Amino acid sequence: MNFRLEPLTRLHNRRAFSCGDEMVDSFLREQAMQDQDRRLSRTHVLVELSGDPARVIGYYTFALTTLSQEEIPADRPKIKRPIPVILLGQLGVDKEFQGRRLGERMLVEAQKRMLDLSPIVYVRALVLDARTESLAIWYESHAFSRHEGSLRMIKKIDLIEEFFA
Repeated sequence: MNFRLEPLTRLHNRRAFSCGDEMVDSFLREQAMQDQDRRLSRTHVLVELSGDPARVIGYYTFALTTLSQEEIPADRPKIKRPIPVILLGQLGVDKEFQGRRLGERMLVEAQKRMLDLSPIVYVRALVLDARTESLAIWYESHAFSRHEGSLRMIKKIDLIEEFFA
């Protein structure tokens, strides 16, 4: 099966998406399009090229935010002002398509797109809030570091650059 990531539009069937996490499902159904219209975040959907072009197989959302340097593990040099980062706000795969490594594929693509942005606007890291301990462990297996005592996950841009080098 061939898949493509594309920007979310009103033509995509957001209502049929179900990944098993109601918060991730409801964000896509109720909030993603509104946030895009307000230029607060951008959602990219995974669609199957040989299937229904409106069917959302998976999705992820990007937004810009800032962190203090203390929130970025082992970051140097010392920076006193807020540091720009990209927030991976949501990532989900429809239940019917889980177990096919599509989440991993979207995570890799999200990191690639982050690198594509870096010549235009510098960011220091990709950050996300894992929703469960098992998700945090999954993100750690993809070289994300955990912010001490939380489910906040961070991957510095230099690690992402090394991955694609």
